[in-house]
Amino acid sequence: MTKAELNSILQAAEMDGLLSGPLDLVDIWRAAGRHRRPATPESLRNVTSAYASASLLEATQIATAEMLERLGNAPRNAELAEAVASGLPQDILEEALRQPDGILRTADALRIAAVNTPPPPPAVFAADSVEEDIESELLEALKEGAEIILAQTDLPASRTSCRLLDVSLAVSPEGLEADLLTSVTDAASKSLGDGLLLIHGLGAAVMSLGLAYDSDEGREMAAAICALIKAVATGASLSATHATSLGIEARRASSKKACQVKILPISDLPDIMPDCDSDASGPVTTVLAFSDDGPTLTRSARLAIARKAPESLPIILQRMANGGADDLESALGADRLKDRGFSEAALDRVKRALSEGLPLNAAFSRWVLGDEIISQDLKLQPENFDSDGCGLLSAMGFSRKDIAAAEAAVGGATENIAAEAIASCGLDTTVSPEAEIAFAKACAEALGDDVMVRITGRAGLDMADAALDAGLSTLLIGIRAPAGDEVAERMEHILSLAEELASEAEAPVMASGSMATSQSGSRTRLPDRRKGYIQKASVGGHKVYLHTGEFEDGSLGEIFLDMHKEGAAFRSLMNNFAIATSIGLQYGVPLEEYVDAFVFTRFEPAGAVTGNDRITKATSILDYIFRELAVSYLGRDDLAEVDVTHDGLGRGEGDATRQPAAFTEEAAQIISRGFSRGQLPDNIVILDKKREEKLTEEEAEAEQQDMPEYLTEACPACGSFTLFQISEDGDVECDTCGEEGRQTLD
Repeated sequence: MTKAELNSILQAAEMDGLLSGPLDLVDIWRAAGRHRRPATPESLRNVTSAYASASLLEATQIATAEMLERLGNAPRNAELAEAVASGLPQDILEEALRQPDGILRTADALRIAAVNTPPPPPAVFAADSVEEDIESELLEALKEGAEIILAQTDLPASRTSCRLLDVSLAVSPEGLEADLLTSVTDAASKSLGDGLLLIHGLGAAVMSLGLAYDSDEGREMAAAICALIKAVATGASLSATHATSLGIEARRASSKKACQVKILPISDLPDIMPDCDSDASGPVTTVLAFSDDGPTLTRSARLAIARKAPESLPIILQRMANGGADDLESALGADRLKDRGFSEAALDRVKRALSEGLPLNAAFSRWVLGDEIISQDLKLQPENFDSDGCGLLSAMGFSRKDIAAAEAAVGGATENIAAEAIASCGLDTTVSPEAEIAFAKACAEALGDDVMVRITGRAGLDMADAALDAGLSTLLIGIRAPAGDEVAERMEHILSLAEELASEAEAPVMASGSMATSQSGSRTRLPDRRKGYIQKASVGGHKVYLHTGEFEDGSLGEIFLDMHKEGAAFRSLMNNFAIATSIGLQYGVPLEEYVDAFVFTRFEPAGAVTGNDRITKATSILDYIFRELAVSYLGRDDLAEVDVTHDGLGRGEGDATRQPAAFTEEAAQIISRGFSRGQLPDNIVILDKKREEKLTEEEAEAEQQDMPEYLTEACPACGSFTLFQISEDGDVECDTCGEEGRQTLD
């Protein structure tokens, strides 16, 4: 093979995703190069302490960042002093004050550090040193989220050059392309020299061939694939048994090459080979893939169904594209919907919404059906179904049981369809730990080398013991345990007490996000006829329409987000995010909390903002939305780039003609507080207020005229000077105590 041919094969394999580019092992596996050491109670306690310290550091950085963000960009000295008294570290504050915009910049730096700081490296122990007396320490480490490797052999060096080979992409509708796999393996081994070739996607390859992971045929095929790669990469022989499984001729041993072949559970695999359906020798965990057109089947699942039941594949894909619309009709009944006023056009709108991933309540909402259908066809008030379409179904006569059945049918419908399709082909994605160990052991025997099995914390230590007994290495991935019931109950009491103390001091409570602002849990409904405004803008070239709805006092009560020319998944996510935010606002979550949580979040689309007179750039859609809401409803001009205050009619303070008046509660009855950005236009007069003041003056004059003329004497009963004459004979009455008597004459 010439150098040009070698490069051509490598480039084609890399473009197809079959082979990764050359990498250092330490860049994709943090455990690379770490030495094995004996597992002792003391060493495991050190691991537990290291992971607990890392979690505490992350929580401290985030909490400090939140304290700084509450101060804003230009806090006063009194506010800073109060923050220091509340626990803000003095060194952090001093560092933040050293530079312009240091408060918020330091907060951003702390958040970035909390997110990007890697956890401690995995702890590597010798498998033969694990004894029963360290089980409790091992469990404590896993409860802190530790990663622990129990290795049978030494791990490869950190700077070992390596490539990843996704064998699932060597399977076509015709079967395993052994010639392609052979040529790519040969080219990869020659490019690596004495490097390392890592095998991935064995579980997906077995599924693509229509074989069950937990079957003798599946294990034999995986072992044969490993043996072929080993033979080509290192010059080892390929037995007749493995060759028969692959449908090729056996290979004799040749001069040994320096390339190594291993199976390692790489954690960052999706970042390197995003099309890989399974990890190393592990089973396929999901058969769903997502695109702009919505959820569909992965490549391995398509090939498996096409091989086992080709006639059912178009039907399955069509059902998945419907997004549960067929299940909705079976749950509610198409005839029942039509009998209650639903036209074909209305049903089509609901089906399209469900196919785009919207939940049932959003699919039957006003914003999907439209006011015309709800008011004319269904004879209902559209304003009552802005966000909760389940209320519309209830108003149409469907029972709670019917609605619950429809939600169950639609929710997770795509996952259920995919799972049923795979299960009908005898290819279950849920396998037992014993099956996974047997699969990995077959691959290890074919490679003649150690294979490492990934075990999550939920699988327990029994699977780890079984894997070690089978001669396999294990990667134990712990899951940080939440606080126990005792701690949770105590924190609830502490936060409740903190809220009471803050309420007495008339100061805001810096409480955990898990404690709702409204302790009563009651929801404040918006009026049927409500105010608000619509803001159209473009963020990074992506159009965004923000709709707001306000309570009677002008405060924000709901938002709606519309985006165009976006993927269905992203649009649905933004729609449901707006619904969740609206529900939170109506349950009493302050808008300030949302602003603090989402401003300056970074993800695409981002960039220049056009169409908004106060914001010119944003780091994400959520950053733009909540900065706009903060400027309009909270007066947070520090979050705007352009310092202009409008009067609601297009004029600002810069024209030096008129000064807008402050917004009043009376103005909130007729004008949107958000649209006017909290400023009352100077050409609006609240007539009802003037009438009320005039009536109050007239009533006061009338009341003063009706008051009796008091005498100069004091009441003998109560001593008040409120005696007045009630008859010409000198009879008097006290206006205070009601005592009657006769006037005393001098």
